[in-house]
Amino acid sequence: MKKITFLIALLIISVSFGQNLISDGTFDTQTGAINTGTTPWTGFNSQVIVSDDLTSSTAGNVNNGEGSIFQVISVVEGSTYIVNFDYRWVSGTGNYNMTVRVKDNANLGTNLTFNDTNDGLVLNTTPDVWNTNATFSLTIPSGVTNIRLLFYKATGNRPLRIDNVSITLDATASLKDLAQFKFNVHPNPAKDYINLSASKNIDKIEIYNIVGQQVERMNLNSTNKQVDVSKLSKGIYLLKAYIEDAVGSYKFVKQ
Repeated sequence: MKKITFLIALLIISVSFGQNLISDGTFDTQTGAINTGTTPWTGFNSQVIVSDDLTSSTAGNVNNGEGSIFQVISVVEGSTYIVNFDYRWVSGTGNYNMTVRVKDNANLGTNLTFNDTNDGLVLNTTPDVWNTNATFSLTIPSGVTNIRLLFYKATGNRPLRIDNVSITLDATASLKDLAQFKFNVHPNPAKDYINLSASKNIDKIEIYNIVGQQVERMNLNSTNKQVDVSKLSKGIYLLKAYIEDAVGSYKFVKQ
């Protein structure tokens, strides 16, 4: 029975940490105009439409000329996220230029770096073709807790359809950066305590819930430490550990 419970817990972790942090990424819930007074998608000169392709599905649309669609997402600093979306230009008179950017929502003058640049992702300019699975990953810098995923184009550009937008935690960004220190965490699932060990001092740890809220932060400065998690609600958490200049993430279930 314990083995079955543990396998179920691992399955829950895999599903939950593949969860899309974007609300209504398929534009099936929000209807009508998208503007500064709407949620979860905000922007200007935009709306939800039935896309003019063979599937006749709903999509976000940034109208002819200047416009934008964006959403604000809670994230965990130091964690890596994967962004995916589909897009399609509508042909006609005008240009096909848009750069997708991710901004620190607390400092909109700051573009976050991904793909080794802070200039964002430049979209393909071919019209009337759905570009599927456009993707990039980004690691959240220290101090950033909310990001703005922004689709913006300047005046003189054609309408752009956007669909199937997702932001998920990168499950591959785990403990590899701490492997050199023989970092270990057990048990998983945990009930009252988790035990941490490493060959060098663990400087500090942070624990985040599934929606990216920090629920615990501790300075350890120890190679072995038992951490009390008994007060945490049942669910899935992300533990971040810092050793020297390395950072690792570890998913665990609190029973």
